[in-house]
Amino acid sequence: MEDTKKLLLYFRNSLAFSYSWLVVCTVLFSLAGGGVNLNTLLLVKILVLCAWGSACFVFSFFTRFMKKRGFIFDLTIFFVLFIPVEILMFYWMKIFEGTGTVILWVILGVFVLICYITCIVIDVVVMKKRAKVYTDKLLEYNAKKSAD
Repeated sequence: MEDTKKLLLYFRNSLAFSYSWLVVCTVLFSLAGGGVNLNTLLLVKILVLCAWGSACFVFSFFTRFMKKRGFIFDLTIFFVLFIPVEILMFYWMKIFEGTGTVILWVILGVFVLICYITCIVIDVVVMKKRAKVYTDKLLEYNAKKSAD
């Protein structure tokens, strides 16, 4: 039961963060004359998108099943679960009206690739640093143990 509470807490927090961030961005885009008609239906669509993204996030990074995998695997599963739905939601919200323009598809693709590559670089750098610290501590422990 405790795990379910934690998962629901993570879902709530990620939903609140992503929804508020996306609504603020939409309002700013609308005020800047971006042609977005801000209405209740659009807010509900944004909520649905954020709820799906939050559910994918919680499943990919916080469930017991996924904790046994590595970060890059979790990230890949998150992208595989979220991006197709995100694209469909963009069509539903009329961001990609019709077939979408090449520029919009390129922007989406570049954004996803930049995020993915950034996460891989961070993971490699952080994991190397942690591995070095862990190795140093292990060598220190072994030296103390053999001295005794």
